[in-house]
Amino acid sequence: MSLLPLFEDGAGRRSADPLALAGPAPACDLEALALLLAPPALLGEFVPRSPWKGVERVPGEIPQALPGSLPRAFSRAVTTMTADAGVIGVLVSGGLDSLAVLVHALRAARGRRVIAFTTDLTDDAGASAAEVVRRLLAALALPAELVVLDPARDRAEPVWSPAGPRLDALPEANAAAADRAAELGVQVLLSGDGADELLGVPRFATAAVAARRGLRAAARYAADVAASGPGLPGEVAAVGARLLPRGVRARAYWAANWPAWCDPVAPAVLAEPYRSAATTWARQWVDTQIATHAGAGRSWAEADAQDAAFPREAIPPAGVVPEASPFLHETFLAAALALPLGDRYHPGLPSGYLRCKAQVVRLLPARALPVLPRRKQYFKAALAEASAAGCQAPRCVEAGLLDGDALAVETDPAVLLVVAALERWLAGAENKAAAVAAG
Repeated sequence: MSLLPLFEDGAGRRSADPLALAGPAPACDLEALALLLAPPALLGEFVPRSPWKGVERVPGEIPQALPGSLPRAFSRAVTTMTADAGVIGVLVSGGLDSLAVLVHALRAARGRRVIAFTTDLTDDAGASAAEVVRRLLAALALPAELVVLDPARDRAEPVWSPAGPRLDALPEANAAAADRAAELGVQVLLSGDGADELLGVPRFATAAVAARRGLRAAARYAADVAASGPGLPGEVAAVGARLLPRGVRARAYWAANWPAWCDPVAPAVLAEPYRSAATTWARQWVDTQIATHAGAGRSWAEADAQDAAFPREAIPPAGVVPEASPFLHETFLAAALALPLGDRYHPGLPSGYLRCKAQVVRLLPARALPVLPRRKQYFKAALAEASAAGCQAPRCVEAGLLDGDALAVETDPAVLLVVAALERWLAGAENKAAAVAAG
């Protein structure tokens, strides 16, 4: 399942290509583009609305939860996705998710060529991603070819998509990997996208872990999450909140989990009237989310798991090679959605990182456990460097979407990365002879 949206025009015609529905004089909708900088979309990394006037998004359907073995479902997903590929590519980062994809791709290959692509970023602890990948390939004797890309040298322009701006943090590096994959004859490029959101242990899950794993496991889980988010006070509050009425429980959850989003305000880089419109939309979106949680009667942990996974945006391929993630394939997604939240955690694994990624660890061979990374890699410095591309956005400023003075002093990498995506997308729209229009 790609989760790429369909689009619909006013006459009810549908297409995956919104330009096919936008008429002979397609017009960009600046208000729709501004919503990408509204706090929920900015940090949730999803596209709220079609970027074209007169065209609406029709989100992909989420499959019904279907209990089953996650490893078997994952294996089936990888086998299905690679069935017609003579050469299989896998984007690997050194983390557990992409490693699981690579392991299963090699199993499914049955003699076909498998190439692993990694961009050699340096994480915030000074470790090389490529060295981590090399160590894992050697330790697990994985017979994949390895292609290492230099993020400073290997850069390319990603393929422009009419669906809207790309929301990946390193589009030029991803495009370079896609171009190299095409040169090497790769016919499908797999990634580990979606695993964290779908299988990570949610916050407020002490009660859920206790119900599935016992009190000692719950105590260990609480210790593992004590330093993140609302921490132990949040875990205690979540237990007590189960006694509250649905509506009160949902609002209390939102206040505890997303305090900055209780009264969201769009960033100052947006010019008026787009900043006010984005702020209004953000507040309405928050109210809708809270009402949905209340209507479903979700616990705090169930609400957090839902908010982590959905809305989910699939990023279009960066090049000509089809890209997809087995974690988002409908076969695996259905099994993952049926998994009890408490089962996402396992107290017997050797680090908090692995304990909170227990279901991804299950997708790997048992012999892999001693050599798996014990901590998550973070690349905040690399992302901050990449965000510099957003410091100048002349098309967005000239169109009246962004405030040039506010942009000149903006330092938030998340905001600047989206600004860079908006500028790149508008350039592509201009090449399609699209007009820029207010919402």
